[in-house]
Amino acid sequence: MTQEITFWVLAVIAVLGALVAVRRRNLIHGVFALMIFFAALSGLFLLLLAEFIAAVQILVYIGAVGILLLFAIMLTERVTGDDARDITSRGSFWGWAAALAVLVFLLLPAIQSADLAQTAQPHIPSVKALGHKLMEPYVVTLEVLALLLTAALIGAVAASQGGEKTKEDSDDA
Repeated sequence: MTQEITFWVLAVIAVLGALVAVRRRNLIHGVFALMIFFAALSGLFLLLLAEFIAAVQILVYIGAVGILLLFAIMLTERVTGDDARDITSRGSFWGWAAALAVLVFLLLPAIQSADLAQTAQPHIPSVKALGHKLMEPYVVTLEVLALLLTAALIGAVAASQGGEKTKEDSDDA
């Protein structure tokens, strides 16, 4: 009974964190909401007795990806500075289409490898077996995600550089 209540509390926190992360106009608040989502997801992994995955979730996603996103946002002074510009999307249709395509691309290996008729066999878990289960079918997906994160960081650095200043701009300063 306690595990069910804990599950529902963590599930609600995860869903709310994800919704807030997507819907906030302030990017820094969105990243913090994303970190809350990752923390709730880590708690759900603990309920499943997957302590290793929960620890990796905290170290990699909250510790590395969350901090990377915060640094990328802080590097772009146009978003966080005094002259913050309106950063609304004008192409929401293409954004939704790309999100749906990425979702299908990420879920396709899991759907194809799912054998619903097979019953779960109890086994002794090991980190090596877990690594093989996680990495073998999803290597390409993880590499694409790593490239996307790298491209986002490069984009943030390029946006923080801004355009080249002309002589008139430097005289005004």
